Order: sequence, then C-alpha cells, then structure tokens
Amino acid sequence: MQQEVQNDGNPSDPAGSGGYALAICAALAFGALVGLAAGYALPDKDADLAAVLETVEPAESAGLEVPLASNRPMPRVLGPASAQPITMPANPLLTVAADSDASLQVAKDVSALTKPEIDFLDLPADLDAADVQVVLETTQSIIKPASLPLVEPLRPQIAIVMDDLGLDPKSTRRAIALPSEVTLSFLPYGRASQGLAEEALARGHEVMVHIPMEPEGDADPGPNALLIDQSSDQIASLLARQLDQFPGAIGFNNHMGSRFTADVRALLPVMREARARGLLFLDSRTTANTLAAKIGEAAGASTVSRDVFLDHAAGADGLLAQLDELENTAHAVGRAIAIAHPHELTLDVLEVWTRGLASKGLELAPISKMADPDAPSDGGLLAASGL
Repeated sequence: MQQEVQNDGNPSDPAGSGGYALAICAALAFGALVGLAAGYALPDKDADLAAVLETVEPAESAGLEVPLASNRPMPRVLGPASAQPITMPANPLLTVAADSDASLQVAKDVSALTKPEIDFLDLPADLDAADVQVVLETTQSIIKPASLPLVEPLRPQIAIVMDDLGLDPKSTRRAIALPSEVTLSFLPYGRASQGLAEEALARGHEVMVHIPMEPEGDADPGPNALLIDQSSDQIASLLARQLDQFPGAIGFNNHMGSRFTADVRALLPVMREARARGLLFLDSRTTANTLAAKIGEAAGASTVSRDVFLDHAAGADGLLAQLDELENTAHAVGRAIAIAHPHELTLDVLEVWTRGLASKGLELAPISKMADPDAPSDGGLLAASGL
C-alpha cells in the first residue's frame, strides 16, 4: 500500500519525479510551437495588427475575406467609452491567414457586428481605394479629416435693382455708393447715363439698361420707346441701338411697358435679341398680364421677374413694409428680387438696411445670381402662337 502511494506522486519516488519532469518538458515544447506559429502569422512589421485583434469585439461567424496590406500601419481603433476589457473566445471574429498578405476574416452577418470607430487622421497617406473601402465597411462613426473646410449652409439671397438712373447725377452717384451687390439700371436717354454706368462698373456693380416700353394709358415712356404697333424689325433695331450704348451691361429691364409686355408679337424680337446677345431680361412686372417670362422661356432667353416694388407707396412706413415683405419672400422661397428708385428716402433707408442683412441670415446678391440658366424652355408656346 505504501509503495502504491509513492508511485502516485510521492516526490521521494524516482518514477514519480520522472513523469512530472516529462510533463513539464512537453508543456514547454508545446508553448514553443505556439510561439513559432504566432510569430509566423504576426510578423514584426504587422505588430499593430495584433492590437486590432485585442480591441475588436468578436462575433460568432466568419465569411468575407478582406485583404490588409502588410506594409502599412493600421489606423487607431477607438472602442466604445463603456467597453469592458475584451477577451478572445475560441472562435474569434478576426483570424490571420498564414500567407504573404495577412488578411482579416470578417463575419458574414454584418448586421450582427459591433463595428469599432476609426479616426481618419490615423490612416496612412498612401491608402488606395480598396483599403479605404475596407475601412468604411468595417468601421463606424468616421471622423472627417481636419483639413476639410466646414461648408456653411446657404443663406436666402436678395437682389435689389435700382432703376431710373442716369437722369440725375447726384442721386445716381448715391446709388453707386451703395454696396456693389446692388444692381443699377440706367435709362438710355439720360445725358449722363453712359458715363455714370461706367462709374458704376468701376465700383463693381452689375449694370442693366432700363428700356422704355409702351404703357397702358397716356403716360410717356420717353424717347425711342418700344411700341406694339412697330414692326418686329423696328423693335429689334430700336432695342439694339439702346443696348449698344452700354457694352458692359449684363441685361435689361422694362421701363413702364404694361401694354408692351402683355403682347406676344411685340415681345418676340425683344427676347430673340436678349438670347442672341446672352443678356438677362428682368421683367419689372408693371402689369399682372405680363407674358415676358413665358415668351423669354420659349425663345431661350434668360429671364427673371420682380417680386417686390420697394417704393411704390409714399412714406417711410410703406417702404419699411415692403422691405419686410421682401425679407419674408426670401426666407420662404430662398431668393427674392426687388426694384427700387433713386428717391432720397429710399437711398437713406437702403444705406442702413443693406448693412443689417447678414445678421438676419440673408445675403445681398447681384441680379445675375437670380437667373437659372438650366431652366427648361417651352418651345411649344412659340409653335402654338404661329409667330
């Protein structure tokens, strides 16, 4: 009985000591083999890959294979703030293939994964498209590079066109002193119009020509006005001569013209001239019956329409009410166009009002920014007119 006890593990027994030593040697040999295998799978140049294996949360399935270039450092992986120390189970999410290019085995059921977060600042500069795709598919909460500028949201835009300019040099120069985003429109028959328009261009304003057109009633639109009983050639010739006086103009708008802008036949040569010269036509909308925008669209000309007359009513209260309407329209639609005239009160108010637009979330813009060059044309309107 005593001998049996000694053989079962008594250290004084030589046979028991030999068995224990043999077991230790076997364990050391097995550990050496495991170390060699790990050294083969995780070479020194991919040391960061081991850190990934220790920080990525495992899943139960394996499937999609994602190559990882062995000569590039891994980006820093950010775990959740509340994450506990991770232990790797027998079936880890990520295993390393024993070949020249180490690879990650990613679970088939992507929806079951808890993806780590990644900071783009830690990505190598020479990553190619395939590597970036790997990062995007296996991470979440991507942080944008600090070098990318922040994009400010677009602000509603307001365009103000001051017309009837050129007759009075003093009031015209006050208009020129307004911010350069204010568009200035000059009457072609003003004695000083051409010189003042050049001053406006030098100050950075966009310039238009305020073309006189026939109104309803007996009001006089001025010399060389476009009339509905003129032939198409006469209308085109009169318009061309007046536009030629202002070679720097980006477009023109109608002075009066409540009768003219409601006539399809009269408008056609006007819009053809606008299209041929690449000029913008601003419909002053002096009548609810205007067809200028429709004919301009049909003819392929760039057109915009006035939203608010700022000073059609007398007095400061009327002007301020119109400015409120202009601001509300811009906020509701995204842009608004106003027409004003060089009255002393209007100029006084605009000198102050234009400085406060940014604080209201609005942007003052030249009239050219209101045009939509991609607007579809309606050729059917011309065909239906038979003109």
